[in-house]
Amino acid sequence: MHFAVLKMAAEETNSKLEALLAKNLSLFQTISQQLDLLININEKILETQKEFLQGVSRRPDNGIPPDTLSLLTLPLSLRKTVMVLYKLQKATAEGISEETKRLRGVESAAANQLVRMGYLKKTRQGRKVYFYIESPVEMKK
Repeated sequence: MHFAVLKMAAEETNSKLEALLAKNLSLFQTISQQLDLLININEKILETQKEFLQGVSRRPDNGIPPDTLSLLTLPLSLRKTVMVLYKLQKATAEGISEETKRLRGVESAAANQLVRMGYLKKTRQGRKVYFYIESPVEMKK
């Protein structure tokens, strides 16, 4: 009789373990489905970011003038220089500094950095260096 009680207790324990394992398996399947969903969403986000960054990274040297989104990616100090050149169209570092109220050397450094980045062009006329934004008409020539 003692063995019968032990056998019943073992069967009850086994059925509880099977139920617990079934519940755990169900939870793992749910977690797996949710992770798959998150992975798909993350892939779509990464693809969208990649497309956005490709659009933002377009520069004037690619035949496209700087657009609003690419200008917004610039630091404020460089953006200020570009905006002044939109207004003046062509200017020396001294002319830019008069508009921005910053030192000529600061504007010269900023404009030269923008030239290296492809946002501006520069030309020398005598001793003066002029900075300008190349317009789409000029780019076609």
